[in-house]
Amino acid sequence: MKKLFFLIVTFPLVAFSQGIINNGAYIVITNTSNIYINGATGNYTSQSGGLISNASAGGTITLIGNWTNNAANVAFNNDGSTVNFSGANQTIGGSNSSTFFNVNLLGSGTKTLNINTTVGGISTLTGVLSVGARILDLNSRILTITNPAGGGITYGAGYILSETNVAVNPSIIQWNMSTNTGAHIYPFGVAGTQVPFTFNKTTAGASNISVSTRATATNTNTPWAGASNVAAVAGMMAMGPPVDPDASPESVIDRWWDITASAAVTANLIFSYRGSENTTTIAPTGLFGAQHWDGTTWEPPVGSGTGVTAGVGTVSVTGASTFSPWVLSSLSLPLPIELIEFTGKCENKNIVLKWSTATETNNNYFTIEKSVDGATFYEIATINGAAGGNSTQVINYSYTDNSQNTGIVYYRLKQTDYDGQSKTFKTISVSSCGNTGDVTINAYSNNNGGVVVLIDEKNINPYSIKLFDAVGKLLKSESIYAQKGMNNYLIDVTNLSVGIYFISIENIDNRYNQKLYIR
Repeated sequence: MKKLFFLIVTFPLVAFSQGIINNGAYIVITNTSNIYINGATGNYTSQSGGLISNASAGGTITLIGNWTNNAANVAFNNDGSTVNFSGANQTIGGSNSSTFFNVNLLGSGTKTLNINTTVGGISTLTGVLSVGARILDLNSRILTITNPAGGGITYGAGYILSETNVAVNPSIIQWNMSTNTGAHIYPFGVAGTQVPFTFNKTTAGASNISVSTRATATNTNTPWAGASNVAAVAGMMAMGPPVDPDASPESVIDRWWDITASAAVTANLIFSYRGSENTTTIAPTGLFGAQHWDGTTWEPPVGSGTGVTAGVGTVSVTGASTFSPWVLSSLSLPLPIELIEFTGKCENKNIVLKWSTATETNNNYFTIEKSVDGATFYEIATINGAAGGNSTQVINYSYTDNSQNTGIVYYRLKQTDYDGQSKTFKTISVSSCGNTGDVTINAYSNNNGGVVVLIDEKNINPYSIKLFDAVGKLLKSESIYAQKGMNNYLIDVTNLSVGIYFISIENIDNRYNQKLYIR
């Protein structure tokens, strides 16, 4: 017959290097109790229904070895005691989770979770996790804090490591905040640097707030966030062109935050990141905002903070109420404002400029600028953006330049937000519109690395053929004499990349301009 042992501890108890194996005992500690488990293998292991009970508030268990709970319970049956992890590189594990009241991380090295763990208590919910100067590695586990107060976690020089760089980060701190309001600091850190996250709850509704964070291994922010509580991130496109499926190298700091709330809540947020994670190329020391992925698109950026490339930077957000994956992006190039195209061509002897946006965020207006030399630009028109500044639908824009132009002219598009931030897109070149008279001219790209030029000439005339890239750079220039009748010329473009180009074919009387897609 199985026996149940009761051990009531009312005096200091010292267990040496063999540690303690609680094989079904009911250990009762009081406010004057001090259990010290010492030695190189000074572990505490609970199995076969072993439990620790607190006869009154207080009492301390000081552990030099590892904590293992293999019993079919949470190791304690009430609140009140403190467990000091005073050894080096200790673990908390076992086949069943433990629910501690107070935990102090002391000693040396890193403390590692090998199982989901709870701190703060079972019913009293006033216990505290004191990180102190140590590192607590979540190790793909969930740490639950049941104390709803902002003081449920304290820390000094130490931090909690959440850096599991996978699409859905399993290294999570879940803070059960109940109806409490105020600042709750998640003391994250990595590689000796603290990067705390602050969730300052401003509404009294009960909610549990789960947070994880991770730096990415490369400056492309991959892997993108997966399906946690919303659909996985489908793209990270910024203002272009060119539009790249992943625009994060230009505009996004190399760190993800995944924040989920069990119930609706509003909070002020402070994000922290290492300066070394700011590898952006668009205004790295300019203003950054925080952007949230809602499962379909990136919401407009909120908050702001000055970018840093050394030390620790922060971005503050007020009134956040939507959660899941977040990133920090340059306010000069936020996600996901996407320009699909910006083109110009001759229509009825005028130059017609066209552009389309797939999405717009906080967009006030566009400015069209013109240049005759590609260097000095001047404003010729202002076009309002989407109503309200935001859109997730494709919007087509156009502007007709009916001024007299000769030769090649240059245009560029500038976008300005409601807050005054602006972005200038790439420059395009368009050959001015001429009159081809009785001469028929055509050009097209074939599949053999060539551009075919056809000129049906009434007389013998010289022509200049010029090929430009998408920004107006001259790539090829040839002079020919067209004979009477149909003339067929082949321009070798095998050394050019696939893409959009412009061809100009002209003489003193005739001018032909066309956009080509070279395959």
